[in-house]
Order: sequence, then structure tokens, then C-alpha cells
Amino acid sequence: MKEALKRKLPPMTSLRGFEAAARHMSFSEAAKELQLTQGAISRQIKSLEAYLKFPLFVRRTRQIALTPAGDELFQVVRDVLDQIERATSQLQQKSKSKTLVISVLPTLASTWIMSRLHAFTETRSDIDLRIVTSIEPVDLVNDRIDIALRVGRLPGRTYDKKQPRIELEMVTGWDGVGADELFPDILVPVCSPALLQGKSIGNASELLVYPLIHTSTRRFAWPDWLRAQGVTATSAEKKKLEFGHFFMSLEAALRGQGIAIVPQVLLSLHKDADRLVQLFKPSIPSAGAYYLLMHESKMKSRDVQLLRMWILAEANALR
Repeated sequence: MKEALKRKLPPMTSLRGFEAAARHMSFSEAAKELQLTQGAISRQIKSLEAYLKFPLFVRRTRQIALTPAGDELFQVVRDVLDQIERATSQLQQKSKSKTLVISVLPTLASTWIMSRLHAFTETRSDIDLRIVTSIEPVDLVNDRIDIALRVGRLPGRTYDKKQPRIELEMVTGWDGVGADELFPDILVPVCSPALLQGKSIGNASELLVYPLIHTSTRRFAWPDWLRAQGVTATSAEKKKLEFGHFFMSLEAALRGQGIAIVPQVLLSLHKDADRLVQLFKPSIPSAGAYYLLMHESKMKSRDVQLLRMWILAEANALR
């Protein structure tokens, strides 16, 4: 095994004293900056010159000047110290930065949160945000999640049996969890104009002529919405299409594969919403809503509260 080569470097303390003296063109000013005596700076320079075996300064009665070799060394040492200073500052800032974790529903993340986070991070560069997408109930304590965005029912709240069901559970336990409502969950049927081929739809039963696009995370969306309209959907099962998330169902609707039923807020956030036809005016809120969830243990965190207030302001702007 080869022995590591030893670096052949001049005394590092002397280099720092030399750079300060060359920058100020004064031993006394360098001494003030480095909180040393003028004699100590002079000794550092002499030590460096002895190591290099050539003079760095031309010493005059009341001033100094760099020799050509001294000027060349100064340019290099100054650049290296600048790089070290910048790298150190960046590392210090990074060590001071805080990471906040947001757990978000996949479609809400892709259509809303991801496209807006830059507005928050630009004003709070000391906070790093990490996005986790999931539809599973969140454990706001053990999963180290600062804020979660979910859709579902609040405990203790009564819902009408006619309202479309939301099966998703938002949290693993409600002890100490606070909830801010972001948006109502109002389902709307949408499709591509090409699918209708110029035909109009007068009532909900006429939807059954077309393939209905279901979303597996909300399996009761179509049946419950149709039932609330007085329509039984059993005959539509043969033409059923199913996708994993609402953003997938919206893409399928855009391709003319059928009629999707999606929350109105997700439709309004979709970049191609203007290419879809909303077939009925929204009128039936689901048995639940979209919420910002946070554990009471985070209430005193100024950074988490700032993020919470920013999300609430963004949500309010959409209402």
C-alpha cells in the first residue's frame, strides 16, 4: 500500500497574515483585522518569505509594496481564502436551516402544492421543505410530519346520508390534532367535448350511456353521486374504467376515454381544466372536506405556524 503523499504547504497562519497585509497594503491594518500586533504580522511575513526563499514585499519607510512574486501569490491566496469563506458560510447556513415535512394527497401535491412552494421558499430560504405524498392515515407524531393535507370526515361531525361518502381516514389518532378546513369536497362530472360529439346531457341518467371513469381511492364517488341524483348505476358497470388517483382520471377524461367525477377544487387546479366540460353545476358536498392537519406539539413552532398560515392563505385565495 502506497504511503499518502504529504502536502508541501507554507505555514497557513503566515498565509493568512500575508493576505491581510497585501489586501490592506499595511502591516498595521492587517494586525488590527486579525487582532494581532504589528510585530506578529511582520514575523509571519518573514517566516513565509524564509520558507519561499524570495521576498514578498518591498519595505519602504512608511509603506510597503508587493514584489511581482508577492502579487502573484496574493492573487492565488486571496481566491482560495474567498472560496473557503464562501463554502464555510454556505455550510453554516445549511446547518442552521430547518426541514419541515408536509404529507400531501398525491393529486393535491401535483396540482397545487408543488407549483406554489417556491413562493414560500423564496421568502424563507432558511427552511427546507420536504413533500411526502400519501393517501394513508398520517401519524403526526411518530412519522415526524409537521403538516398533513388530507380529505375526510371530522370526528363528532354529523353528515347527511345523501352526501357522497369519503372512506379515507385522515389520521391514525385524533388526540392533540387540530384541523383547518381548506376546501369543501364537491364532486363534478367532467369530460372532453369530443366525447359528447355535440350532444347535450339533460339529466344524470344520460351519463350512463358513456364510460364512467372511477378513481380507486374514492370508490363510492360515482355510485353515491348518481344515487343523490336519483339514478342507479348498475348498468354502467360494464363500461367502467378505473384509475388510481384523481389526476389519472382527469388525464383519461382529457383523452376522451369517458366521464370522470372529481372534486371541483382539483378540477379548478388542473392545468388543462379549460379543455374539459363540466356537465352539471356542483350542488352536493361530500361527507367530508379537505383539511390541514397539525399536532398540538407543533403549535409553538414559529416555522410550522408560518407554513400553516401560508397554506391557509393560498387555500383562501382559491375560494
